[in-house]
Amino acid sequence: MKILKKFTRALGFGILIIGLIQSTPSIVSAAAAGKAQSTALPVIRVYLNNNQITSSSGAPSLVNGTVMLPLDSFYYISGLTVKYDERTKVISIENMFTKGSMKSGERTATVNGKKLAYSAAPQQINKQLYVPLRFVNDAIGGTLDWKAASREAVIGYPEFVGDGRTSKDAYFINGVNGAVYKRDAAGVVHAVGVSAAAKLEPGYIAATQISSVPIAEDADLVTIQNSSGEPSINLTVINLFVKKGVILRQSAAHYWQFYPDNLKTYNGNAVMNDGHTVRLIAPDASVKQTWNISKLAGTPDVSYAIEAIGENYLVVRSSSEGLLTLIDLEMNKAILLYNEFGINPTDMPGFKDDGIRFTGSTGNGSELQFEFTNGKQVKTVFSYTLGKQ
Repeated sequence: MKILKKFTRALGFGILIIGLIQSTPSIVSAAAAGKAQSTALPVIRVYLNNNQITSSSGAPSLVNGTVMLPLDSFYYISGLTVKYDERTKVISIENMFTKGSMKSGERTATVNGKKLAYSAAPQQINKQLYVPLRFVNDAIGGTLDWKAASREAVIGYPEFVGDGRTSKDAYFINGVNGAVYKRDAAGVVHAVGVSAAAKLEPGYIAATQISSVPIAEDADLVTIQNSSGEPSINLTVINLFVKKGVILRQSAAHYWQFYPDNLKTYNGNAVMNDGHTVRLIAPDASVKQTWNISKLAGTPDVSYAIEAIGENYLVVRSSSEGLLTLIDLEMNKAILLYNEFGINPTDMPGFKDDGIRFTGSTGNGSELQFEFTNGKQVKTVFSYTLGKQ
């Protein structure tokens, strides 16, 4: 009799569990979701700009057909501001141009002043606050693609970098699509244009550095430096000539394990270098002068940085070895300076750094000054006279 009672209880409990599974909406705890997906369906994966979003708080879940993620999955995404007010239960997410708010337990949200409705509300799952992925996508101005067969959600979203995000009279870019912006002296943001070269590799946007130098009252040379690869061995240097808020000229140079010190201006003109050809851009955006420095140096396939320009000379540095080369335009010849000065390569300070720096010219500009610092930090001064045989 006792055995029969135990069997009856077990059977009743099993029927109860089956009934709950069949009648309850598709809200699945993060732990249960992971177990169910591993045995029946592919695990849900969420990507922002090709980077998978994960959280130690829990895995993605489905609620009423809506992908839900723990809110803390988005706390450290570059360019996003994510807040949760415990008192009001309001979640707010924003970036440079879009913002949204949604209250826990409610399916409506406000995005850029417009009311939107979603099929699921922010809610506690396994003691963690989960939010609808579609709301996050809308709040950051992204584009959401749900791949049902593989159960993958992919958001393409703007990733902004540069001081102009918060500082006045500075530039910033959306590294995802190459859009360039400037925040003016009054704090107003203006769209400058789109540069294909500034469309950067996902995963390497956050560390991009952007600077600018004025060329005229209405013209700037904007430089974008982006490193990629591991450990950041590929460097792309993009130059944009911006006049009256419009990109008129651009160049891009690529270097490997080499960080150039490119000259930005010369005699009031912008210096634009694509690693092979250097152009002087006048304040009116016209090309004032052009040199193919790779050919002048005698190595057409090697990229160079341009460190100094004079009336009769160019000082360039090879990206392949880091060796400083003087191009004597009077004599139409290239001089490898460590050879010219009799410097022993074993005295050079390090990889792709020969320790030689151009320090200026004297007299009528025909005598050039250089300083060599060896591996022991001992400095030696050298000079070279242009036009000598």
